[in-house]
Amino acid sequence: MLKKIENIAASAEFKNNTRFTGEIHPLPVISGGKQGVSDSLSFSSAFRYLSQLKWQLKSLTHLENDEFLLEFIVDNLTFNTKISVYDSISSNINYKISNDGLLNTAEHKYQILISFDFDPEVYSEPLLESSTGYLTRLFEKFALYDSILLKNSNNSEVNSFFVDGTESKLNYELSLIHRNLIFFVEKVSGEILSSSLRVKPVILGEEKQIKILQINVKL
Repeated sequence: MLKKIENIAASAEFKNNTRFTGEIHPLPVISGGKQGVSDSLSFSSAFRYLSQLKWQLKSLTHLENDEFLLEFIVDNLTFNTKISVYDSISSNINYKISNDGLLNTAEHKYQILISFDFDPEVYSEPLLESSTGYLTRLFEKFALYDSILLKNSNNSEVNSFFVDGTESKLNYELSLIHRNLIFFVEKVSGEILSSSLRVKPVILGEEKQIKILQINVKL
């Protein structure tokens, strides 16, 4: 059963943010929050952080098992993922990512399901640091090879072709975005999720894994 979700109008600090000029979208806020935590202060801090990141939150759903379903926009990419308050995994993290608009080189939109291992090195980056440069190039590569993506792809060889040579860069970029999302959920929930992600045991010969599980062509 889902906890009740309420939509409220964007506050003045968001309306005055250049990122949100033009059409103003209501910001989703969770009601019935954690006991002992001031909802107004928690949400104000959380959304102020998103404003500083210049991210746009599209939806936020809090499940009874203390998982959060989130949809948000960074630059021109839309991200969907699920985060558990009490089980912040560091491997096989799944994100759905789609390009918000059509690319100049293709008539299609694309959505991918991508899995990656969290890189704790991102905690050394500045608090508001994020980047989508390599992710954007990935979607541009889909457009360049649009002819081999005439239909949805679950083919591991085809999918690995698109990340070939950029695995570490993409993994780091996604880890940085995930770190920032963790910070946001911490502010909303009042729980500390990041402690288990900050340190990862070093295992000789182990390589961080990143792979595209599925590519969907949106005609």
